[in-house]
Amino acid sequence: MPKQQQADNEIHEDQLLNFLVNALGEEVALNLGDNAEIDAEAIYEVLVGACADGTSVSTLCGSSKNSPAANTILYHLRTKFEPDRLERVANTLLRQDIVELLSE
Repeated sequence: MPKQQQADNEIHEDQLLNFLVNALGEEVALNLGDNAEIDAEAIYEVLVGACADGTSVSTLCGSSKNSPAANTILYHLRTKFEPDRLERVANTLLRQDIVELLSE
């Protein structure tokens, strides 16, 4: 019988990234169209990563081999929604859910 894996009571970076990207995707719709070279998840990953690192989208994209072009990310961010609104929604979601996750 396979042994069940126990949680280690730690929040790992990749788990937090996935949580934030999924939460943003559920709360802030980002329709890029059929011809877009990138998907919303990639944009959210870069945005969350830049926020977590305390850096800019341009700096993060420039230093990461797997990131899309910074201009592509910034174009979609500027044309699809207000950055201030996105920041407010992200902060609200994080506060709501982190209180539940860390209550113990």
